[in-house]
Amino acid sequence: MTVLGHQPPGPDEATGPPAPPPAAALEVLRPRLRTAGQQFAIGPGWRRLVLDCHHRISAEFPAYELLAVKQKYGRLSFQAFPRPWRPGERSWTSEEHARLHDLLDATTARSESLCERCAAPARLRRTRRLWLTLCDACEATVEESGELG
Repeated sequence: MTVLGHQPPGPDEATGPPAPPPAAALEVLRPRLRTAGQQFAIGPGWRRLVLDCHHRISAEFPAYELLAVKQKYGRLSFQAFPRPWRPGERSWTSEEHARLHDLLDATTARSESLCERCAAPARLRRTRRLWLTLCDACEATVEESGELG
């Protein structure tokens, strides 16, 4: 119900962002990694975004190969190929490559307004040696090192 032109808060406004999935939730990505043992260098606020990206990509490219998941200049960098690359072979078409990059670009764009630490609405912060996308609350609490914990 709207009272005097005021819209009641939605679930996210009333309760804040949902809790990020645990780090273990990203283990579903490990079999896709080109380099075994590689770490996912992102904060907890982007875990759900990464999992959503994984599900969208795997729906269109069931055999996709994951190169890296990391933060770069305050944006999520999810790097992948439509399927494993093999030297000397044409592993995917130009159309497949373009479609994959459309999915990846959409995910990167979403990361630009989502706090890497808590998943609240955020903006790019260039206030420490490592650029981060943080909400106001996290900007006030994240130390100079940029460690998101």
